[in-house]
Amino acid sequence: MISKEQIAHELAMVYINNKYGINVRGEFYLNDGNGTGTVETDHFPDMSKMSYSKVKTGEKGFLGTEKKKKIPSGHQVDPLFSEMVENYYGAYNKFLDLLSSK
Repeated sequence: MISKEQIAHELAMVYINNKYGINVRGEFYLNDGNGTGTVETDHFPDMSKMSYSKVKTGEKGFLGTEKKKKIPSGHQVDPLFSEMVENYYGAYNKFLDLLSSK
């Protein structure tokens, strides 16, 4: 028999897949066999895409405002992945509690 931990893991993965799956939205119209409309999908950012922050350089620019430059501040997926891990463990523990009470 499959362990309760394995079942909890599988159910948590189903939850995560549903929560973070590709988001599809749009409209599509059919009129006498001809279709028109738009459909959009959202995907996660690429693993290598960086996030950037603007920091002051100490130099004066146009009209005396301080110049800023962009510096890397991590990857775009970092906050998303942290949220996914937190949601996975929350779902896993909830499912394990439910399974243990059966």
